[in-house]
Amino acid sequence: MSRLVILPSESEPITVPPQMPFVTVFLLLVMASIVAGVVEEAAFRGYMQGPIERRHGPSVAILVNGSMFGLAHYNHHPASVFVMLPFYIGVAAVYGGLAYSTNSILPGLVLHAGGDVFSLTRLWTTGLADWQVSAASPALIWETGVDAAFVRSVVVFVLLGAAALWAYSAVARAAQAAAPPHHPLEPAART
Repeated sequence: MSRLVILPSESEPITVPPQMPFVTVFLLLVMASIVAGVVEEAAFRGYMQGPIERRHGPSVAILVNGSMFGLAHYNHHPASVFVMLPFYIGVAAVYGGLAYSTNSILPGLVLHAGGDVFSLTRLWTTGLADWQVSAASPALIWETGVDAAFVRSVVVFVLLGAAALWAYSAVARAAQAAAPPHHPLEPAART
């Protein structure tokens, strides 16, 4: 994304009292990550995605809930909500794909909470958001043209996307094999 658009320079810092012990701050970040993972996965993938998915299919459901997921995170970068929307739709595609493949929010919940622990700890220790970790902002391809680094990034993105789709299909097959049969007219319950 950093080669396609100018990412926001602002980020919401994590400030703590200077006398607070490291372990206490870390445990607070872990707890905040778990709460965010549970609440957001239950809300966006459980309550929102499930009904939309049953009526309009998984692609529409993931796009709608990804858009809402991104808009719900406006406070992290209020001046750049729409610039960051593709990022949040991509994140929602990962979590939503897991929910669709497994018919459960639990794998996405674990991934979400773990990712938040990593991101929040890095934000706290460096003061930089995920997109700010690199010291220099790369030039936009609209200004420099497509170069080898951009092509490599696109190839890696496509390969990782294909690997994720393969893994999701394998997870879906395993989840279907392990699931008890249900009546075809009853919607499957999402755990």
